[in-house]
Amino acid sequence: MRAVIVCLLLAGACFLLAAPAGAAEKDRKECFKTSLHYTTRGMAHWYDAKDGFSAVTGVPYAKLGCKKGCHVTSCEDCHLIEDECGCLSYSVDKARESATCLKCHAREKATIGMDKARGTEGVHCGVLECADCHTAREVHGDGTCYESMRQPGCLEASCTNCHKKEGEGGDYTDVPTTMSHRIHKEKLDCTACHVSNTMTCYNCHFGVFKETGKKPLSFTAKAKDFLLLVKYQGKIMSGTLQTLVGFDNYPFVTYVPYFTHSVMAEGRKCEQCHGTEAAKTLAAGKKYAPVEFKDGKLVFKPGVVPLAPKQLDWVYLEKKGDKWQPFEPAQEPMVQLGVYSEPLSAKDLEQMSKKQTYKQ
Repeated sequence: MRAVIVCLLLAGACFLLAAPAGAAEKDRKECFKTSLHYTTRGMAHWYDAKDGFSAVTGVPYAKLGCKKGCHVTSCEDCHLIEDECGCLSYSVDKARESATCLKCHAREKATIGMDKARGTEGVHCGVLECADCHTAREVHGDGTCYESMRQPGCLEASCTNCHKKEGEGGDYTDVPTTMSHRIHKEKLDCTACHVSNTMTCYNCHFGVFKETGKKPLSFTAKAKDFLLLVKYQGKIMSGTLQTLVGFDNYPFVTYVPYFTHSVMAEGRKCEQCHGTEAAKTLAAGKKYAPVEFKDGKLVFKPGVVPLAPKQLDWVYLEKKGDKWQPFEPAQEPMVQLGVYSEPLSAKDLEQMSKKQTYKQ
């Protein structure tokens, strides 16, 4: 009986939507089928790239068992609600709730949880819903099959949609003309200074999948202790990485631009980026290890880590018996610059290696 009611309600909803403009409704459905929520094309594109994860796992994206639940098939996944009487209907308010988004966006949910546990919630946490920044066009699609959310034209969410500079108009005129803003100008994205850290999951091990056919093992390490800086469309911005161990302990690391939603109202101080151990080491052409393995745990060095792919020395782990332990790879890690990311240039590193002390 309930199934019949659901069908009737959904049919009624579709009729109401289609009645004013059937052609427009059809166009909307076709647009949704091109959205990244529907296609999950971004994950598949970078995973199956020539320098992607599949090169060391041997498992194509279509056969991965860890992506279940990522595919949004219809409006029901976000809009359907049930009242206390058991009646079903569509709700725009339900779709706009952050809790609806966080059902699938697990990394952002983990980010919020870790920030709350540390007492370092982002300034937007509890104040804004995801839908306050991310538009309906982003969520529902616009007729273009994007290869990634970072493909130019895909995202509309931007800090400057709300935070305007003086003289630009709008309700918000809270971007001060500080020295750091004047010096960096268009060289830095807002996230380079106002995102507190990188959110990354570490050391997924696919070798076990080959032997057992079971879900890949992962050393439980969700890191939020440092900030990776990458270049994207000519600007330095926040990023993240993922290390992976493929068959025969083949190491892999991918670097991507990424907006961990741990946003600080006040930006970094000059000395937090300039003249640091990481910046000086990388500018000198030497290797820098952002992490070490101590007493059975990964310990990440706090601070800013500029992206110099061949110089960043990550720890790779394998499981021996019931314990994880580091191993020395027999070959250099395979490195992917994913989602249109670029390393910082030698000039960027040189500038960061020098101490700067500007007064605001």
